[in-house]
Amino acid sequence: MNIAEKMVRSLIDRARAYDSKEQIDDYEKDPDSGETDAVENLLTGDIDPIRREIEDWLGSLDEEAQADLVALYWIGRGDFEGRDFRRALQEARSRRSGPTEAYLLGAPMLGDYLELGLDAVIEAEVFDDA
Repeated sequence: MNIAEKMVRSLIDRARAYDSKEQIDDYEKDPDSGETDAVENLLTGDIDPIRREIEDWLGSLDEEAQADLVALYWIGRGDFEGRDFRRALQEARSRRSGPTEAYLLGAPMLGDYLELGLDAVIEAEVFDDA
């Protein structure tokens, strides 16, 4: 693999923090308040700091590491078995059509599926830590 297990586990933690927030499209901060609103702490979208952190981190990875993550996500989602990692990876490379960070951050249950995929690949003994 082109990405270390420790890095994937870190992404899983951040993705779970992001997934636990809810989308609020019509939120407007009180212009008269200097305090952070409780709603603002739950805000997700373009200004969410966790989303930005994940986007920046994913964007800094090379295409091979990004394909690894997409393959792990698909395995966790049940599209492939852990032993089929190489096939999932080929599919991820060939189907790439846009920014990986947009795809993964738009995917439901990112943290959970990444963890399931990583565990399945490790269990199938096809994971070789970068």
